[in-house]
Amino acid sequence: MVLDKKVILTADRTVMSNYGNSLFYGFLSTAPKKSFKILSVDRMMRTIIKRVPTDDEGRAKIAPQGLRRLESALVGSGVLGADEVAVAPPENLGRMVSGATKVVGITVIDPLGRGPSSSTFGGEYGIIHEETINSLQFRNLMESEVLRRARENGAKVIVGGPGAWQLGSREMERFGIDVLVDGEAELLFPEVIESALDGRLQTPAIIKTDYKMVPEAQQIPPLMGGTIGGVVEISRGCGRGCRFCMPTMRKIRHRSIEEIIADIKTNIAFGQRDICLHAEDVLRYGSFRIEVEPDKVIPLFKAVKEVPGVDMLSVSHTALSSIASSPQTVSKISEVLELDRKCWMGFQTGIETGSPKIIQNLMSLKPAPFKPSEWPQVVENAFAICANNNWVPAATLMVNLPGETESDVIQTTEVVESLYGYKSLIVPLLYVPFGNDETKPMRMIEDAKYYHFELYKAIWRHDMHWLKDLAADYSRTNDAITKMAIGAIVRFVNTIADWRVKAYLNEQIERLRPKEDRAEDATHPAIEA
Repeated sequence: MVLDKKVILTADRTVMSNYGNSLFYGFLSTAPKKSFKILSVDRMMRTIIKRVPTDDEGRAKIAPQGLRRLESALVGSGVLGADEVAVAPPENLGRMVSGATKVVGITVIDPLGRGPSSSTFGGEYGIIHEETINSLQFRNLMESEVLRRARENGAKVIVGGPGAWQLGSREMERFGIDVLVDGEAELLFPEVIESALDGRLQTPAIIKTDYKMVPEAQQIPPLMGGTIGGVVEISRGCGRGCRFCMPTMRKIRHRSIEEIIADIKTNIAFGQRDICLHAEDVLRYGSFRIEVEPDKVIPLFKAVKEVPGVDMLSVSHTALSSIASSPQTVSKISEVLELDRKCWMGFQTGIETGSPKIIQNLMSLKPAPFKPSEWPQVVENAFAICANNNWVPAATLMVNLPGETESDVIQTTEVVESLYGYKSLIVPLLYVPFGNDETKPMRMIEDAKYYHFELYKAIWRHDMHWLKDLAADYSRTNDAITKMAIGAIVRFVNTIADWRVKAYLNEQIERLRPKEDRAEDATHPAIEA
């Protein structure tokens, strides 16, 4: 059955996946395609990076939140009727795209594998110099037969999303992209589609969202379908202004509790009973200052918890400085969510560096309301608060930040060592220059100095200490196939990879360490294998 839809919205398989109902597994898509010894890419796609469920017509029941917003924007603006647009997974495009299709819209997150995680593990600079799974899947989509036929029939291919910064004129020509939309698109996208439908759209074109087209909170359209991971946006922007992070440079906006609840009810109607509240810093919901306002954020959690049909409630991101500055808010939210040692809440956060100097130079508002000089203690205090309240951080560290020196890396290693006793996961990521940044790229292994390997060793030791328990708890709600796949990966890491990695790191440290240090046996006792 072929549907006559004017606009089809889609994404590659690594973006249009439910990840075995566990959002964190999405990071596996940033791995090099030949890196898994026990799971091939095909098996990974079947067991973990799974297809989203669809209805009888082939439309996605759940989809990336960004696509859902654009779907709603097109209908809400009156540009299209609800029956003229469809969100579909890539494997169903053959059923969805027809002669009536005028636009295929594609959202991207990391299309060329140039994001921090992909660059760390694969590609030109990563641990394994191999194309990443997400890059492969984007290429497969763009070079697919169904898109080729759509172009031949006159359909325009429009690409946008968080990863649009990786694409330029050369990539547009290579992949047959007619229009690249860069920036928040809820107001802009309907205008682009309208011009495509009436023949006014000039191609090829790169269209950037100017300040007049950035939506206010009340202009963010409601969801019309379920989202992957039950993700519901509560705030947009950050305002801390970290130099390397695009979301922190956007102005902060907060959606009303009523709008959030409406999106949650839509998710429940589409079978998503586990809800993830999304913001760059969930604890700052309702606040236009740098401080947490408990009287704004706690009522949100209470209201969401009371929605009939919500089985589990989690958050996407929270700043360590917000946790450290308002432990009572963390404690109250834990009480509302009824968290315990086995039923804990994971979230993503950024340590980035242990160096107060780097913090001062690149992200001076990151520790606020604390001072940059207090950052190492802020990090440890936040982890301690999390441990006391059953919050589990998945924290990132940036390697090769602009101006970073040996001393800065050593300070970061010391911070990692201080966190050993707190249940958490720490992931090192290569700093990816963008825009006019002239920072020299670094290869994760070949360009690393002995002190980088000391940092890697401290991180590995920390993660191996917690990996088995984290995986067992986190996978408890996964389906049997996903749980088996994750279990196989963990067993491989614990029984085979662990000793090999430790031996390799020790070897590199010994080989690269200055002779005078070796003579003094300067290996740090806290991170001995």
